[in-house]
Amino acid sequence: MDDHLSTKQVGWILEKSAGSIREMIQSGEIEAVRLPAGYRVPRAEVLRLARDRIERESDRRVSDRQLERLIDQVIATNTARTQGT
Repeated sequence: MDDHLSTKQVGWILEKSAGSIREMIQSGEIEAVRLPAGYRVPRAEVLRLARDRIERESDRRVSDRQLERLIDQVIATNTARTQGT
């Protein structure tokens, strides 16, 4: 997992559009940094968001390592889909 993720990648993880993620950043719900290429969400914030979602929806706890693996799988799957492989 990279140190910072794009709004598109965070959207894949949270099952929201990149536009919705940008709105959440602008409203202060998600911490991010603004770069010329767009917003980037720090790794720690992505872990927090993913953990909150999993605990809320499935009522189960996961370790940081498990969470990072899940995030990596989501990103790899969606990257492959968008690249047509």
